[in-house]
Amino acid sequence: MIITVTPNGSVDFVLRTVSPPNHDEQEVIPVAETAGGKGHNVARFLAAAGHVVTALGFAGGPVGERLTELLGEAGVATALTATQGTTRRYTTVLGAAPARLSYHMAGPKVTQEECRRLLAAVAAAASDARMVILAGSLPPGAPADLWAAIIDAAGDRPVVLDSSGSALVAGVGAAPWMVKVNRAELAALDVVPPESSASRTAWSDALRPLADRSAVRRWWVTLGPTGSIGWVDGKVIRTPGARVRVINTTGAGDAFLAGWLDAHLRGASDETAASRATAWAAAVCEQDAPIPPTAVRVEELHGGLSGQDAL
Repeated sequence: MIITVTPNGSVDFVLRTVSPPNHDEQEVIPVAETAGGKGHNVARFLAAAGHVVTALGFAGGPVGERLTELLGEAGVATALTATQGTTRRYTTVLGAAPARLSYHMAGPKVTQEECRRLLAAVAAAASDARMVILAGSLPPGAPADLWAAIIDAAGDRPVVLDSSGSALVAGVGAAPWMVKVNRAELAALDVVPPESSASRTAWSDALRPLADRSAVRRWWVTLGPTGSIGWVDGKVIRTPGARVRVINTTGAGDAFLAGWLDAHLRGASDETAASRATAWAAAVCEQDAPIPPTAVRVEELHGGLSGQDAL
């Protein structure tokens, strides 16, 4: 079993415009409604790939009930911690590609007692977990070190962290097995990244000090259309991006993480896992909504990456 922990989950709507704005009105049509928040996206993608996944996190009010329903419809088991506040919504409006506008809420304010119950839920579930995925932002009221406390609660299970800001910094201090970030999120870790297209040597020079001052030995940096950079015990792994027609990038980073984990758990090398992760992310970018990509499309994109120059 894989556990995902998403403290600031959401119910995500994707809408598409069908005509030019008329004064103060814009006609739209619904495209998709999904369980959102980074960790829930990862959970849905992994479940679609055949993995047994249980989603933990906070859920409250009618929106929280809908979040639980959507996760179940996606094949994800749930053990969500109830909150007094109501789970947030996240809405994306698509125009003519690549136009996109997203509206997101901060999320419900959680209490210390609710955080304690989440920690207890993680500790109980982790004993049966093969891997624990911590992803997304923290809701208002959560302590900045909540990720660190959850990593401690997970015990000796491999933990993957994907977050940002002060929560990311505190989580890194608790020594997860792997950290996944994007280029912008490195700023919170006092890293000035080189250009996305920079050489392996330049990226090694940037990431080595970060690895040296932490206990994390496995880092992955997503670079959007340029691909990704991995740093694994001093080895730099560069993967090129896939060329696709981008419609909606929501969930692309989560698809990358899910694709990497899917390949890793099936015994793939780090290089192959990164290449397949890139294919997953690119396939999601081609879609209107962050739904699991088809295996056929992932294979097509992965095949196209073979033999490309990774700089």
